[in-house]
Amino acid sequence: MSVTSVTATATTTKPLTIKMPAAIPFARIMSTVEHHNLRFVILDCPTANTLPLYLQELQQRGVTDVVRLCEPTYDKTVLEANGIQVHDWPFKDGGIPPQNILHSFLSLCDERFGGLVTPPKDYVEGTGPVIAVHCVAGLGRAPVLVTAALVEAGMVPLDAVEFVRRRRRGALNSVQLSWMVDSYKRQWKRSATKTGITGIGMGSFLTKKAANNHTDDIPLGSTTKADKGSAPSTNVSLMGNLGRRMFKIGRSRAATDQVAV
Repeated sequence: MSVTSVTATATTTKPLTIKMPAAIPFARIMSTVEHHNLRFVILDCPTANTLPLYLQELQQRGVTDVVRLCEPTYDKTVLEANGIQVHDWPFKDGGIPPQNILHSFLSLCDERFGGLVTPPKDYVEGTGPVIAVHCVAGLGRAPVLVTAALVEAGMVPLDAVEFVRRRRRGALNSVQLSWMVDSYKRQWKRSATKTGITGIGMGSFLTKKAANNHTDDIPLGSTTKADKGSAPSTNVSLMGNLGRRMFKIGRSRAATDQVAV
């Protein structure tokens, strides 16, 4: 009797334990940036394991598009099967967006938000599509594109930087900050055509070689040797106008400038 009992106990099958992703603090991971009809969410990069939880959160926030600026770490068909379109526009870690990617992003914003320069007349605050933008950590490439969209919508570049940084602490490194504040010019203008708003003059502010120079992750105040005949690199001493303007943003935030991913 006792032998039988021992055998039965020994052969009892233990229940399988399925490991699920831990709860994710999306309130800290996802930063909402809204200005009139422009509605963005800046976030870090999901993985294959965390994607189901990210998907639920994106759906709750009304996200219609995800802009992926880094190498793929998850299967985008999972999002697309749930009605969220994924746009793959990667560029260099810590750099500024190349001209073609900037144009594509502004075109997407113009289409989704019903106008990048001028909001629709019947727009109701806090409604409409939401574009989620992520790189790896959501501190460099993602916020610099969102900042550019805010400038196109009418914000002064320095105000746009501060607006994003209040919502995404540590956003934009020194190279991105210099490009945004000292070099960026509005490129998106209202068109007289029936299609409404279109992008024109996109090639005026940056050549391909200048774009390559901008993407180097160089510490604030350092210099680089520019190629002969090329546009000067913005890494050459950033302590001019930018240095003075940084006082308005605050030295504490300047200390957060680092290579963002």
